[in-house]
Amino acid sequence: MKHRVVVTGYGLASPIGMSVADFERNLFAGKSGVRDIRGQLVPKDFPVPYAAWIRRDELPPSRLYARPERALKSWLMTEHAAREALRGLDPEHGLDAVVYGTADGVSYEIANEVMRDGPQGFETAAFCSESSLYAIRDLAETLGFGVLDDRKLICINSACASGNQAIGIAFEGIRDGRWSRCLAGGVDARCEPSNFLNFFHLGALTTADLPPEKASRPFSKDRSGFVRGEGAAALVLESEASARARGATILGYVEGYGCTSDAFRLTDGRDDGSSVVEAIRRAVTSAGLGAEAIDYINAHGTSTPLNDRLETLAIKQVFGERARSIPVSSLKSQIGHSTIASSALEAIACLLMLQRQRVSPTLNCDVPDPECDLDYVPNVSRDHALKHVLSNSFGFGGQNTCLVLGKADPS
Repeated sequence: MKHRVVVTGYGLASPIGMSVADFERNLFAGKSGVRDIRGQLVPKDFPVPYAAWIRRDELPPSRLYARPERALKSWLMTEHAAREALRGLDPEHGLDAVVYGTADGVSYEIANEVMRDGPQGFETAAFCSESSLYAIRDLAETLGFGVLDDRKLICINSACASGNQAIGIAFEGIRDGRWSRCLAGGVDARCEPSNFLNFFHLGALTTADLPPEKASRPFSKDRSGFVRGEGAAALVLESEASARARGATILGYVEGYGCTSDAFRLTDGRDDGSSVVEAIRRAVTSAGLGAEAIDYINAHGTSTPLNDRLETLAIKQVFGERARSIPVSSLKSQIGHSTIASSALEAIACLLMLQRQRVSPTLNCDVPDPECDLDYVPNVSRDHALKHVLSNSFGFGGQNTCLVLGKADPS
């Protein structure tokens, strides 16, 4: 027996809002969270001028750590997002698993601080990609959910595809009856000089001389690379039967999931987009739908010349002539690219669009590109009838994950 999977809670930390309510308002208003970082995060002559970063003083006070000023920012962001997501869940109902995309602690800045001050200065000595999971475990225990042992904590690190993959794994576990309720999502808090330089030397970041809010330009002919971002998102997924039995509000459905790997090149996908096409098709088939049922596409839309062209090509291959009538937009034009966390934030954005029956815009989509010729919802959000939406996420190394999300049934 297959179980329908619903979302009953969500929370986030983002450059355009530290709550779902603020994020929703700024999402549809077309607000940009991109800032000039020179003279703040980096020296004034640093080659990377912009990021969509979150300052520590923007995060609410932590109730988990005795010395929050010494905790990694990713832990604080994870705690904040998970606390908001879990606030409507009674501890007696419990969590069967946490599936979370993380990439903490592996940076020059953090390693240097550990060497200088010693690991005893931190709340935990786990400087590895799993460390944000322990923030969720500590939070669950603090809120009365009991101790989540390591067998219930699943770490995902598949680059930019991580958020969708975490949600997809939770979806499959609940759909197939292995779990009743999970917390899934992702966090990335690596707006720091070494990380900027890594992407800069790969030629992936824009360095265009523009106002910050104009820097991220997905699908526009004058795009020149992405803007690094930060964020965290957490979603409570559970079976529809479980949600209705406890009288929970259903925020939307997770209907399908598709995952492929190009196994092609470290930084690029296949030139023909075949693996991306397959991931999209698997997600739609997993939802029990045909391509004609998709009403909107949340694009990976990084603002790099290669990605936007190949994603446009893949959409055309899957949807044919109908592709030109489907609204497609990129949230990265507003919040930059938070890699590990990006698609988890985008999943929440898609659920809000389904609830509002309105699609968010692609900012700065001003110069037509003959190779990117779909309806990218330029600059201004618009009302649109939505029942099923597709959300794409494509990571370095050709890791491709796609979700199909659905509108909640009238209660």
